[in-house]
Amino acid sequence: MAGGLPGPHRPEIPGGETTRRESDVADSVTTIGFVGCGGIGMHHLKIWQQIEQARVVAVCDIIPERAQKAAEMMGARPYTDMAEMLRSEQFDAVDICTPSGLHAQQGIMAMEAGRHVLVEKPIDIDLVKIDRLIELADKTGLKLACIFQYRFSPQIQKANQLIREGKLGRIISCSTYVKWWRAQEYYSADAWRGTYALDGGVLGNQGIHSLDQLTWMAGPVAEVEYAHLDTIERQIEAETFAIAVVRFESGARGVIEATTNCYPGMPTRTQIFGTKGSAEFDGHTVVKFSVLGEEIDLQTQEEGQETDGRSDPMAIGLAGHHAQMLDFVLAIQEDRPVLCDGRSARVPVDCLNKIYRKAGVKQKIGT
Repeated sequence: MAGGLPGPHRPEIPGGETTRRESDVADSVTTIGFVGCGGIGMHHLKIWQQIEQARVVAVCDIIPERAQKAAEMMGARPYTDMAEMLRSEQFDAVDICTPSGLHAQQGIMAMEAGRHVLVEKPIDIDLVKIDRLIELADKTGLKLACIFQYRFSPQIQKANQLIREGKLGRIISCSTYVKWWRAQEYYSADAWRGTYALDGGVLGNQGIHSLDQLTWMAGPVAEVEYAHLDTIERQIEAETFAIAVVRFESGARGVIEATTNCYPGMPTRTQIFGTKGSAEFDGHTVVKFSVLGEEIDLQTQEEGQETDGRSDPMAIGLAGHHAQMLDFVLAIQEDRPVLCDGRSARVPVDCLNKIYRKAGVKQKIGT
């Protein structure tokens, strides 16, 4: 698995450099230590190459070849031990792209070393560890952000603002549907995939973006009234199919349906309606936004190339990641809040854990 846990080997740094310090780059550049050089990690690295306000100066992965490849790509120093990287290098922030069950643990390590933290979704799957990380961010004043890129298109942000302003009236229902495809080969590629300790199932991995969108639009879930989980035709520990009925704190209800058994994969849908109108979203796009007696044009539906990962986990658009990673950097430089902080990122994980409890999952979630 990709990660920053201790390893026995430290690859050679390209060019034979012996030190790298913040003073090597301009004061306006935020320096990054990077952890987890697997699939999504490589997407992050490509984006960091495009953000002129930031520079990756150190990379870490427990697989030496991955660390070396990423180091050569970024002109950075490679490590196989996150703790060693934190001790040996001086940089401003850590970007964590390891399996979900390691996120909070590694975020705490980074913050205890005085670094700001950006973590891929979800912030973790263990609420106790998430709360420790949030508490540490509060105590230190360091920035804590979690990637939920669906929030970062201008149209989605406008839709969220209008919903919060009451344009749809009193919200009656908000539901989300994630009908994607992952073959057994996907799960077999890494031992951590589909485990309760490090990944979770379809809800904690593929569906967590939709749980976030659901709760971002309609508010926190107060109660899960019904939940059914099943593992169908895949040799993994966690679920490949989930269906749940939820009650939000507002009193609205909703349905959550998610699977990785749907070939070849269907568009993601989040649907919300109230007493005055309705809206429908496909990931980062607005399919429709209708208000009784008003004309509001927010539609951004895009046809053609898949950008949500419904059948291929690497076939995702990167514009939302770019916008959020830039927001993280500018929040550090301008000393302002990030747009998706730890408390906000905790809400969909709370929903996930409530579904698991209602469904009777006995295993401990998270490491």
